[in-house]
Amino acid sequence: MAYCHVVWHRCTYARENDRPQSKRVTMEPARSTRSNRRIGSQNSPTRDAILKAAAEVLREQGAAGLTANTVAKHAGVKAHLVHYYFRSVDDMVLALVRQHGALGLRNTARAIASDEPLRALWEIETAFKWSVVAMELAAIAVHHEAVRNEMMRYIEDMRRLQAEGIARHFELRGIECPVPPVALTIMIAGIARQIVREKEFNVSLGHEEMAEVVEQFLASLPKRGG
Repeated sequence: MAYCHVVWHRCTYARENDRPQSKRVTMEPARSTRSNRRIGSQNSPTRDAILKAAAEVLREQGAAGLTANTVAKHAGVKAHLVHYYFRSVDDMVLALVRQHGALGLRNTARAIASDEPLRALWEIETAFKWSVVAMELAAIAVHHEAVRNEMMRYIEDMRRLQAEGIARHFELRGIECPVPPVALTIMIAGIARQIVREKEFNVSLGHEEMAEVVEQFLASLPKRGG
């Protein structure tokens, strides 16, 4: 467990300190008043409620419906509070990406700390409830470099954390990993996410068979080295 916490904190620390500030591209023209404007606390329950509402709007209406007014209505607050906590809708999208990315890192740390990290990763990914939101954020990222860069960082951080944790899991148990650990993480997470995405469209053909293949593979992994 301690190892997982160290790796997780290393990833989050690196994200904050290695970010190339001079090359960041905002999604809107800079305003002369941006630096002087007061922004609400990041630890505020109201801010959290606004981000939760933004995710709900993305899920229900898509990126086209994501405005300060619609988010405020979902959150049960006045629109000016949305602007108090976020300079723009673009900043709110970035905050949402960071919130979901941080949650992914925490879930990953929990998974690789278990006795069966690959199974835990499979269960976390197949239980994911925000696949539509993730797809909408990905669609926004295609056209917005700042969002794209943020998503890329979180994806790579999570994949690196998963691969290192799984490699260490096998190593400590004297097991030879059947394939490169990073390939295992892509395989398990990728299959799970595809199934979850397709369920949003009421597609289920092949899901049971694929899940059974994954279960058989996980069951075939040795618990200890021979």
